[in-house]
Parts: sequence; structure tokens; C-alpha cells
Amino acid sequence: MAIYAVHCPAGEAEPANALERARFLRLGYCRTATVFGPLWLAAHRLWRPLGLWLLGAAIVGAAVAFRLIGSEAALWLYVLSAFYLGLEARAFEGAALARGGDPLADVVCAADAATAERAFFARALAQPAPTRGPAPAPSAARPPQVLGLFPEAGG
Repeated sequence: MAIYAVHCPAGEAEPANALERARFLRLGYCRTATVFGPLWLAAHRLWRPLGLWLLGAAIVGAAVAFRLIGSEAALWLYVLSAFYLGLEARAFEGAALARGGDPLADVVCAADAATAERAFFARALAQPAPTRGPAPAPSAARPPQVLGLFPEAGG
């Protein structure tokens, strides 16, 4: 079973339009990001992580040029950065979508992407549409609930 993060546009006047533009991200380790690193970041238009990766590569390159670290240490740093990128690639994608106006709407566990889509849309369409207008005022007759050993507030 895989876990999928669903990102939908926020602020849509019509909920059906938001559901049409839903994006599904399969969470977990990304082998292609590990192998192709900066190319994968550029292909997915993840400019902030790509800039940080390039800055780190420049720092490591300068450290090797000034003989502050050896070439073996630079190789291990590259391997560690590739492994880290594989672990965090989907999180970078999700953060970029959230910054672009598509916040996380739901998380679905399914065997494949098609099953995840069916489960998300079944759940999303089964919920009543949010009402527009002021929120109802809390009831003044009933005191707020208190956690702990006391049965009611103030007692």
C-alpha cells in the first residue's frame, strides 16, 4: 500500500473546479531524485531546493579546491546529499504546491494511483458542501468542556 498526498487549489468559488485540479503525490522514497538529483529538481521546477543544492555543491567544490577536505569526503557528501534528496523529494514537491496555492487537502492510502483517486473523490463528494455565512454562536447555556478530573468548568 502506498500513501498519497492530495493537493487541491484553495479559494475556488466552485468546489468541483478545485476537485478537477487535484494533484496526487505518492509519498515515500524517490529513486529518480536520488539518481538524477539536480536534473530531477529542475524538471519538477523546484527552484529553491535546486538553489540550495547548487550552493552546497559550490561550497564543497571550494573546500576541495582549497584542500580543506579530501576528494573522498566530497564523494561521501555527494552520496549523502543524493540519499537525502531521495528521502525529501516528495516533501519538496508538496511544499512547492502549498506555496503555489494548492494546500494539502487529504491523505489517501491505496494500492495504486487510480484507487487513491477513487477513494479521495468518493470521500470528497460524500461530504456536505461548506456553508457560507457567519459561524453559529456558541451556546451560552452549556459551560465549556474541561479535560481532567472535574466534570464541569469552574467546579
